[in-house]
Amino acid sequence: MENLTETTLLSPKGTFPAQIVNILDPYRLVMNRGERNRIQVGRRVLIYGISEEEIIDPNTGESLGFLELVRGTGRIILVQDKISIIESDKKPDIDLNKLYYLIREYHLLQPRDLSELSYIPPLTPSGIEYLAKKELQSKRERELKSMIDKLGERLPFENPQVGDLVKPI
Repeated sequence: MENLTETTLLSPKGTFPAQIVNILDPYRLVMNRGERNRIQVGRRVLIYGISEEEIIDPNTGESLGFLELVRGTGRIILVQDKISIIESDKKPDIDLNKLYYLIREYHLLQPRDLSELSYIPPLTPSGIEYLAKKELQSKRERELKSMIDKLGERLPFENPQVGDLVKPI
């Protein structure tokens, strides 16, 4: 007899859910679907495991099923005949309002270039203001650079396992 649970999960052509068959590194996984299954580069997918413990409704005793443990999301980056590589596409959370604020503040804090100034003794009010602005600019510049670097970062999958499932999103 046909397993109804598997049938309802499969897409019309039997492509999904696919399964993770190899872990290349924390950012790249191999699934058991490829060109034969019409998988295309760029397709976005969800990787998940199934909990071992069945969830039971305490009032009715009815099985509510198993939890899907999300490992992350990714995009197909390489397709071969029977397998494909998925790369994590999750990025760190960045406060865009803070990033905008830092960019504006950074430009406002730019101290005048020393070459444009005649020598300012460091202990005069102008010298102290200049050094304070330069230090604040340096601090904001480091913070801004850190946030900009995070924009290009991606996060690894969370504890992926061979046998985890893959479905399109």
